[in-house]
Amino acid sequence: MASSDPKGGLLSTQTEKPNHYTFRCRYLKEFRVEQCPSFLQHKCNQHRPFICFNWHFMNQRRRRPVRRRDGSFNYSADNYCTKYDETTGICPDGDDCPFLHRTAGDTERRYHLRYYKTCMCVHDTDARGYCVKNGQHCAFAHGIHDQRPPVYDIKELEALQAAEASGECLNGPNVLDKERNLMNEDPKWQDTNYVLANYKTEPCKRPPRLCRQGYACPQYHNSKDKRRSPRKYKYRSTPCPNVKHGEEWGEPANCEAGDNCQYCHTRTEQQFHPEIYKSTKCNDVQQAGYCPRSVFCAFAHVEPYVLTEELTGRDLDSQALALSDMISSVLPPDNGSLSKKDKHELALLAIDNDLTMGPLDKEQRKRMCYSAFRNFASSLDGGVYDMGRRDPMHG
Repeated sequence: MASSDPKGGLLSTQTEKPNHYTFRCRYLKEFRVEQCPSFLQHKCNQHRPFICFNWHFMNQRRRRPVRRRDGSFNYSADNYCTKYDETTGICPDGDDCPFLHRTAGDTERRYHLRYYKTCMCVHDTDARGYCVKNGQHCAFAHGIHDQRPPVYDIKELEALQAAEASGECLNGPNVLDKERNLMNEDPKWQDTNYVLANYKTEPCKRPPRLCRQGYACPQYHNSKDKRRSPRKYKYRSTPCPNVKHGEEWGEPANCEAGDNCQYCHTRTEQQFHPEIYKSTKCNDVQQAGYCPRSVFCAFAHVEPYVLTEELTGRDLDSQALALSDMISSVLPPDNGSLSKKDKHELALLAIDNDLTMGPLDKEQRKRMCYSAFRNFASSLDGGVYDMGRRDPMHG
């Protein structure tokens, strides 16, 4: 007998398997929701590598996902908050924020009712039954017995029902993961220099709010997500004082110079600037051994890049511009208005103002930059650094 519920077929996926619910309920409800009491006493032995079930720092904290009586989630499974600070783990809207917070390891999305264990993991398990890639807390299913059906938001149910009625396939189960995997496996996005030249430089072709890939979408969705192409514009890695005030990035429109400004207008522009890109190790990889951003992460998953002469002589238009060439191409031209001392200090200021680096990373980066610019200073029309000065780390 056919169901009298018009959404019957879809709603049938809303109930969890009893045995699976019993086994995985703790992850859905409690994983990284509470702070580790042992860590507060400096006694947690699961801090490095970070495999603790509870959170240690605020940016690891995850809110418990809840499906309300009206069928909506307490926070979106797909749309990321633009106010959430990934470094401090603080959102001005607090736990009431209706958007997804980009926590360390992307745990709010991966352990959301909508996605947790709904997609099969591509990695094997070890003798203990742990994922060889993601460990004991793997958010993907290892076998049919480990898989669970997705829980949908009422709006997604209605959209799926409408698509089903019209014979279309719209954002079905795990489509987001499939889209991200296809993008991550695209050969051109595996090329670091292609990412530097093209990431977030073109608008997303999908209608507003219908693109669910977030940072995994290589196109921008709003002005704060946008990045000026280094092939067309030359700007430094230093934040524009008209746009960034303190820790907050404002609207790029606040700068009267617009796209012609010689400084960064968005966090994306700074993180993916050739002077900064991949110069600092990724915290997610260091702490969890996994990064949700994959090829679109601005931080190093291996040892940070060291700029050398070997990287010179490659062509941006061939989508293989070397980092050293890219740095040269994106820096504003020397119009003679700055002294060598000013240029030297501006270059170091770009590193000092990068809030993603710790003190040791900044020292290492300064040494790397000094060495790199010394090696190809002749290609920079006089050079950003004063080659007659001593090592910047020693005055």
